[in-house]
Amino acid sequence: MKHAGRGWGGSLLTAYLVLFFLYLESPILIIFLTSVNQGLTVTFPPVGFSVRWYGVLWDYVNEASGLKPGLLVSLWTSVWLGASVMVGAVLAGVLAAYGLRRYRFPGRDLLRQCFLLPLLFPQVVTGVGLVLWFSAVGGVPTWVRLLLGHMILTIPYVIVTTGASLETMDERLEEAAMNLGANRVQTFWHITLPTIRSGIISGAIFAWLISFSNFTVTYFLFSGEMKPLTMWIFEVIERYVDPSLAALSTLLILLTFTVLLILNRLFALGRLVGLRR
Repeated sequence: MKHAGRGWGGSLLTAYLVLFFLYLESPILIIFLTSVNQGLTVTFPPVGFSVRWYGVLWDYVNEASGLKPGLLVSLWTSVWLGASVMVGAVLAGVLAAYGLRRYRFPGRDLLRQCFLLPLLFPQVVTGVGLVLWFSAVGGVPTWVRLLLGHMILTIPYVIVTTGASLETMDERLEEAAMNLGANRVQTFWHITLPTIRSGIISGAIFAWLISFSNFTVTYFLFSGEMKPLTMWIFEVIERYVDPSLAALSTLLILLTFTVLLILNRLFALGRLVGLRR
């Protein structure tokens, strides 16, 4: 009877995990099926099978007559903005995580919680606060507004991932380096950073992806002179929704998965050949 109970329990757990996974991934599946819909509107389940909307997406790229221009410009804007946010968030987040972990001072725990507040606040609140502050300051370029706004959202992720790596790091490595004559800067550069590299890279990936896909805060900070991809898609949806946007979303999802797989493959290969020091 005990074995039968365990068998039923294992089957129910497996079924639950499969259903839960399908629930999580169902939006991606729906987007893909919509992108190959033969109909003229966004419908689910799709009516027939066709790749015509990928052709329409190519027309967007070529800025064909009657279609909204600026897709490639907006895509490139999101790419370089995400890269800039990633660099800024890593520089600020790694130093903040190191200071919060290695130094003891009054109010440290409170300060750590304050760094994580952007994860708790609704992004609408953050966006409204930023647009009011930038309006009061005046004269702030659009790219600076977007860079600072996205960094507020992404720095906490870098702090969390880097802090987790610092928690598991053996501090005796740093002590040994300083006992051998290295100063704090040399120890940080040659010992600490390589050791916590996985946490830094994880935070950097999160920062780029969050910046690239952010809509709410971007909506409050963008302008006509600088329009990230999410804003371009929003303006297209305001006019007309067709499956070509689902085709674009499918390609963006594939791009994200490709980046993650390449990074995972590179670092797994690095462990195999002993590149990690």
